[in-house]
Amino acid sequence: MPDSLQRDLDASYDQRVLARTAGAIQPHGCLIVVDQRWRNVMLTSTNLDQFLGQAPVEALGRSPSAVLGSVPIGLLASRFGKGEEGRASTATCRLETTPQPLHVTAHGVATSIVLELEPCGILTDNLTERLAGWGSRIAGADCPGRVLSLLLAALRELTGLETAEAYRIDDDGHLQRLVVDDATDPVHKACGAFPVGLSRPTGSLFSGSTPLRLIADTTASPIPLTGPGADALDLSQAVLRSIPVRDRNWLRQLQAHTALVINLYDGQRRWGLIACHGRQARYLAPRLRQLLQLLTHTAFQRHALLQEREESLRRRQLLATVGQIGVRRPRRPSNAALLAAAKACKHYFQACGVALVYQGKALGLGKRPHAQTLQQLAAHLDRCSPDALWHSHRLANTALGKVLPPQGDFSGLLAAPLASEAQPAGWLMLFRQPTGRRTGAQQSDDLQTPHDGTVWSTADQHAAVELARMLSNDITIWRARHRCRRLHERNARLRHLARTDPVAGIANRHRIEELLKAELAIAEHGGKPCSLLMFDIDHFKRINDSHGHDAGDSVLRQVARTVQTRLRTSDHLGRWGGEEFLIIAPDCTLRQATELAARLCQDRLETPFPAVGPVSISIGVTAWQPGDTPSQLVHRADMAMYQAKEAGRACVRVAEAAD
Repeated sequence: MPDSLQRDLDASYDQRVLARTAGAIQPHGCLIVVDQRWRNVMLTSTNLDQFLGQAPVEALGRSPSAVLGSVPIGLLASRFGKGEEGRASTATCRLETTPQPLHVTAHGVATSIVLELEPCGILTDNLTERLAGWGSRIAGADCPGRVLSLLLAALRELTGLETAEAYRIDDDGHLQRLVVDDATDPVHKACGAFPVGLSRPTGSLFSGSTPLRLIADTTASPIPLTGPGADALDLSQAVLRSIPVRDRNWLRQLQAHTALVINLYDGQRRWGLIACHGRQARYLAPRLRQLLQLLTHTAFQRHALLQEREESLRRRQLLATVGQIGVRRPRRPSNAALLAAAKACKHYFQACGVALVYQGKALGLGKRPHAQTLQQLAAHLDRCSPDALWHSHRLANTALGKVLPPQGDFSGLLAAPLASEAQPAGWLMLFRQPTGRRTGAQQSDDLQTPHDGTVWSTADQHAAVELARMLSNDITIWRARHRCRRLHERNARLRHLARTDPVAGIANRHRIEELLKAELAIAEHGGKPCSLLMFDIDHFKRINDSHGHDAGDSVLRQVARTVQTRLRTSDHLGRWGGEEFLIIAPDCTLRQATELAARLCQDRLETPFPAVGPVSISIGVTAWQPGDTPSQLVHRADMAMYQAKEAGRACVRVAEAAD
């Protein structure tokens, strides 16, 4: 709204006039207030004589039956007593005191009962057929926008008003225009559209205190009430209640002399409203208003069903795309899969950018803040909204908006928390840019600032929560798989270290003892031969003393590597201790083992240290005999090896019998 118009409305704001209209009603009906027991008339409107032919002073203090007749009062009393608390009961009848049929509405206020009387009006004969026709067309609509367009067209035709508009109420209580249907012909030129986003003066006209609100003539003067306590009477539930002067002047500035507002409810929550207005004063009969309200309710149910169906389809498509990177893949998804999922999120949420902040890392696609800023946003969300969805389409007006750089130009943020055993886990963030900078006329039309963005719908919020839950599950599974893989690798490493000599890189003494026990058990069970070779590196102490322990370790590795190449795959080589090694040769006779030892003894084992030169080994050989224990077998091989060393080294000695 332009500032000049706002100043004009402020100038028309007169406290004295408002005081006179605080307990006032519109002139197209009258009002009577009775006590809870339906015994006395406590208050009336000053125009009572125009509808009942009785002066207000004559009606005050009398019984309601004497004023309206016993039949309508009995009908109202019986229906009102059976109604739910706070819910208005209505009845239509011809009053005995006047030939004009009046529609009577009763509802409770504190300790009183308010009766509103309006003319029943004359309805056209084909009204039911016209309503049924519009209902069929609305039932056949296949998209939510088409349903609203048909509903507005129906309301405009049935009411005779020039303009009909549909609004959505956001979380801040502001109105967001969805659809407009107005007359374009010069004869029925539409009046100005209602401004969007106003908290006043629409607080009275667009309030949700009643399902339907009618202002029949904005130019007509309100009718005050008479009787004790008239100014303190609560008329918030009254259909006839008048609107403040400021609101009436606001409607006149728009050249709207009639206004009809029908609230739309999604369960117990007010979802939005339908606003109709026209250039000429027009009274809509109560029966017509009830039918319009029924048509609107039916159409909104159809709209909600189609909207939920569309959102469900879009959500399934989104989750199917994102699910391709999920737990069915054994490893972390590829960059191409992540990119496709991020693009699907941008398209579904109509976002300019999407980001995932998780344990100090920030990933994203599209226009979004830098990684450092994303982490600051996540830290702020952890403090102000832990484990709860956070959203705003006016980001600049929030504490989080101060974290963003001015050049970012982000208007909306939808952040869904990730669930994880680590706290804080992280956030899925979706960003929106302003809907576009408007001209001065456009800004005066809807009163949105240039930094306002599209409202995050309930479907957007539910989809973001579901998407964050999927990502949380995937991240948890990925981390579990990664931990299992690392644990498996560590266990394998530990098993290798527990069985492997760290210097020679072959089986250590513990492992070679296990293998010897296993091979002897096989030999005893199957009656197969098994031989044992023990060898020692000649003059190994001299190598350590002359060239150092590093050279000695290198000689150990080289000897083990060379001997391993001479053995069969079924043979086992292990370090027994110091420079002593043990070879287990299963399914090998004593003669075959002696031949193997001779070949190994004849080799001149080269070392990587030229100063050391080739080295030789002394070998003792023995074979398993029934009844031998592992220690007995090792002892015989050890004694044979010492015999070889005493014989001059670099030779083989055999122990054929038990000691």
